[in-house]
Amino acid sequence: MKPAYRLRIKNKPQLLVAMMRALASHDTRISFEGQLARTALVNLDGARFDETEVLRRGTQQPRLDFVVLPLTPASLPLVEKAVISNVAFSSSAGIVHVQIETHGAIAFAAYDNFDPECVVAYSPVPVGLLTELVENHVLHSWEAV
Repeated sequence: MKPAYRLRIKNKPQLLVAMMRALASHDTRISFEGQLARTALVNLDGARFDETEVLRRGTQQPRLDFVVLPLTPASLPLVEKAVISNVAFSSSAGIVHVQIETHGAIAFAAYDNFDPECVVAYSPVPVGLLTELVENHVLHSWEAV
């Protein structure tokens, strides 16, 4: 089993951006689930609307919008802009679940509007990054689970 870390969040958008930046590669994908139809996320190049073997829906009822995007160094600025510019993080009116997959495995997941019990990072996320995020007040803390 891969090491996992539960993250206690202080700033949801900054955490998501930090994870996207740390994990972006040519073998990384990100999924968003929530009320996304009116966001730029659904119009980005490479957008897919079906689950993958790794990136699965977190909510079956009511059915929420679901999009999977490549998260490469080239696509990262566009994904960041789409997320930060006009997607809510505080209710079902925006992002409800987000997952990042790299090299065929989940590296980061935040479910249920970034609920404190539902935000997890796995071994592809460097422990040094988690410590830095605490120092920069993006996280309250993190712990191995």
